[in-house]
Amino acid sequence: MKGQEVRIINSAEDLSALAAEWNDLILRCPGYSLSQTFQWSQTAWETIGRVRGYELNCLALRSEGRLVAVWPLAIHRKGGVRTIRPLGWEGEDYCAPLVEPGGEVESRTALLWRTATRSADLAILRHVRADSPLAGVLQAGRHWSITEGGTPAPYVARDDYPDWAAYHATISSQFRYQIRRRRRKLAEAGQIVLERESAAGCAALIDWMIEQKKRWLVRSDLTNDWLFELDARNFLVGLATQEDATGDVALFSLKVDGVPTAAYLVTVDRRRVEYYFTAYDPQWSPYSPGAILIEYLLQWAFERGLDFDFRIGGQPYKYKWAKRSCDTVNWHVATTTRGVPALARLRTVLLISHMRQKMALGRFIPPKWRDRLKELLPRGAV
Repeated sequence: MKGQEVRIINSAEDLSALAAEWNDLILRCPGYSLSQTFQWSQTAWETIGRVRGYELNCLALRSEGRLVAVWPLAIHRKGGVRTIRPLGWEGEDYCAPLVEPGGEVESRTALLWRTATRSADLAILRHVRADSPLAGVLQAGRHWSITEGGTPAPYVARDDYPDWAAYHATISSQFRYQIRRRRRKLAEAGQIVLERESAAGCAALIDWMIEQKKRWLVRSDLTNDWLFELDARNFLVGLATQEDATGDVALFSLKVDGVPTAAYLVTVDRRRVEYYFTAYDPQWSPYSPGAILIEYLLQWAFERGLDFDFRIGGQPYKYKWAKRSCDTVNWHVATTTRGVPALARLRTVLLISHMRQKMALGRFIPPKWRDRLKELLPRGAV
């Protein structure tokens, strides 16, 4: 493509120097997500990438000298294999480069992907939306790959409804009644406050959320390594305590007499609210504080003309609110022959992980079968 050039940015200094142009590009991309912004990527590099010893590999595409696309990536070396993945919250973001709208979106996305494949042996691209240009590029590729998908991502499109009342009327009347009733019951237990947390209170509320999530994992016999990493916590706190014209990380909570019962961490950009991280205190479960808080959040988004993205996962409760959905796929691509054995090992890990999820439903499996599976799987897999 004549007049177009991709530069690979490897230093934090050069990344910072790109801030003004990156923010200008964001303003030309009305469908951007907060995870595609400079503030997200810089915070991810400072709190996660640099701390974990990754190599910065941010791709900046220029056309006639003007920045038209950017894809922040990071490289991790292990056992002689270089693995490249998006720079962000370790796979919790949607995966997509930021590309200026127009007739060259697909070709520029393909150019960025080809450049990325030359930097590593294995690429891990999680949560690629099926409706994105990147999905088409990956599907047309000739590299060895395996995929996990399609995991749905339910969402509410604001333009589908004239106002909040019209949308709210589409929710099951029984469900709306249950929320009203439980909210009244909750008010009998103390003064309830639904609000967006101030920047000063974000760190403490994030710590509370992480602790509640850890306890939930123990109760559910599940694991999630990132919750136990300090850098993941610092990433969230770093974003939640800063303000930026491109958007914010926001925390919303439901408190009774000043004590949190449920809290949601979301991102807010110019088009949507993205629902990232939730937690609740199980002693308040009979009052359904999570449902009460979701209703509040949805109304907050509607009043600001924003879509509401429930993000990755087809949990039934999301479909009580969302009528639309888009599948997401995890891509694992061997970009060199050295990456092929790593891809084969990854396939085995994914198989074990899938079996572990099935084993979490152990109450449906006869005890003798479960004991036998425990012997076959690696220690800690069940």
